[in-house]
Parts: sequence; C-alpha cells; structure tokens
Amino acid sequence: MSENEKLRKLREKIDMIDDELVTNLEKRASVAKEIGVLKKLKKLPVRDLSREQEVLKRLSGKPLQNLNPADLEKIYKEIMGACRHLENLEEKVGYLGPEGSFCEIAARDFFSDAGNVFVSYDSTWQIFRALEAGTIEHGITPIENSTQGTVAETLDLLLDSPSIKICGEIEVKVHHNLIVHEGAQEKDIEVICSHPQGIAQTRKFLRERFPDAKVKEMFSTSSAVKFAKESGKNHAAIGSELAAKYYGMAILHSAIEDNPNNQTRFIIIGKIAMKPTGMDRTSIIFTVKHEPGSLFHALEAFSRNKINLTKIESRPARHLPEIWQYNFFTDFEGHVDDEPVKVALKELSDHTIFLKILGSYPRFVQKIS
Repeated sequence: MSENEKLRKLREKIDMIDDELVTNLEKRASVAKEIGVLKKLKKLPVRDLSREQEVLKRLSGKPLQNLNPADLEKIYKEIMGACRHLENLEEKVGYLGPEGSFCEIAARDFFSDAGNVFVSYDSTWQIFRALEAGTIEHGITPIENSTQGTVAETLDLLLDSPSIKICGEIEVKVHHNLIVHEGAQEKDIEVICSHPQGIAQTRKFLRERFPDAKVKEMFSTSSAVKFAKESGKNHAAIGSELAAKYYGMAILHSAIEDNPNNQTRFIIIGKIAMKPTGMDRTSIIFTVKHEPGSLFHALEAFSRNKINLTKIESRPARHLPEIWQYNFFTDFEGHVDDEPVKVALKELSDHTIFLKILGSYPRFVQKIS
C-alpha cells in the first residue's frame, strides 16, 4: 500500500469517528434539553456549576494515552456550554476589564466561550454590585498574588457583601510586558501605567530600566494599555500580550515580572452555594474575642479536627466599633458539609464574636498541558 493510500484510509477513519462524535453530541444535547425542562418545572437554577465540576472531575480521572487532561477539560467545558446555548440560556460573567486584562484571560480559561457572555467592568466593586443586582450570574476577581500577597479590596468586598459566595478558583501564570506604541524606544518613555499589582510585581525592572519615569496607577492592566494608546508615544503600560494585541500596541520587553514564578489566584463569585466534590476549599472570615489565647484556641479547632489551613491573614475589623480589632481571613481544605468541618466551625464559633463563611468550592488543580 502506498503512503498516499495509507493517508486516505486514515482520513476515512477520522471521518467515521467524527460522524460518531456528532451523533453522540446530538444525543447529549437532547438529554440536556430534557434536564432543562425538568429544572424549569422544579424551579431550579438553569446552570449547576457544581454538576459541571463533578462532570469534569469524573472525566479527568479517565485513563488517557493520547489526550492530555487540560485539553479534555477545555473540550468538555465547550460541550456543556454549547448544550446551554441551544436553549438560549447564555449566562453573563463579569470581569475586571477592559478587554485584554489578566482577569479576562482567567475568566475565559475557567468558563467556556459557548453559553457565556463576558462583560467587562472598570472596577471590582462594580462586579460585586452587578452580581448583587442580578445583572450578571457570575463574576471573577483576583484575590491574591504569589509575590505580592492578598488583594485587599476583594477581601473587603467579600466581607461587606450580604449574599455573594465564592464558587470556584483558578490560578493563572502572570507574565507582564512593557507595552509601547509601535516604533517607540526606551528613551521615548516618560510615563508608565499599570494596575498597582502590576507595578508592584515589576518594581525591580522599573527601578533599573526606568528610574526617572513617572509611574501611574490604573484600575487594571488593560485599562492602562488603553490609556497609553490614547496618550501618545511617551506613554507605556505594563500588561498582557492579549492587551497589546487588542489595542494594536507593541511589546518592547516581555516577561518583565521580578519573580519568574509570578502567579495570580482568581476567585469565581456567585449567589449559589457549591456542593461537595471531595476536593474542596472553604474560605471564612472571623473575629476573635479580645482576650488572651483567643486566637490560639480558635485555630486549635482546625488542628483537633485534622483540617489543613492553607491561608490565614489579618486585617483591621472596620465593621466593628472598637479600634485595634482584627478580622482573620482563612482558607482551609474541606467543605462546610463535611462532618469534621462542621465540628471545627462549631468549636471555632465558641471563640469568636463574628464568623462569616465566604464559600466552599472546588480547589484549583493544575492540569498537565
């Protein structure tokens, strides 16, 4: 058999497999429609993010020889999104914009393009406000960076919000770029714009290469690129490669972050509590009684119940009248429906004057790509 004949036969085999895939996708869409009808009858939410995570977890456990888990997850996110799209059940996802921000990158990585509409907002508080008002179904916002720590604004908004919960998380490797007008050189740059986190994460680069440049803080890295675009050749911005493409700008220096392992954790926020998956994280805020040993006894509840704390951070308790009181923002492994977590939270409450559960949600697991 000639090489051309082998190629023809292999392509015929691919065509047969594709036909089977389309047939099975049609069957899946038909069943999804039936589920949609039942949900409407029972007045259940159209989208069940917990169920989607359950499907993805189950499929990621399948033995694979050729596909990698990251690609399989992306494929199935689009399949599930396409099934919702069939019934015109698109959902709106808010992110910190404008287009080209790292937040948009995270949003499109977590959610599918099919079945979702991505809406940009100028600030994080606008995302929370839109979610509270029902203008969007989910939002995504940065909560911490591996080199610069917690995003305080996000924590404060979570504390103040009466109904918003954390529904998920995703981590994105952040590579910053110095973005300029086409043809601009270092000597032309007088002003460099970015989000405060972008500036902080590239401080060494800025100090060494642009000690005399004025640094201007913006709402987001992509708004900085847009502003630099509109402000002339003497303006540059720190942002993503995607933002540079969106606004027709050039990258003068790439990967300018001070730490090559720079990573940002984003949270997905919504109003519906997530069900347990067996691989969950819970986030809480608490304030301890103002007495000796109170924090020690509060944290002892986790140790006694063999619960792994993954984060604890204090911030001034501005919602309380007394000064020098502190909130403790804490993440730990497990779900509020897990028995050890229930016991630990009951014990914790005995040592606190304020306790708020921000959400239990599937932990981010890096897929091999």
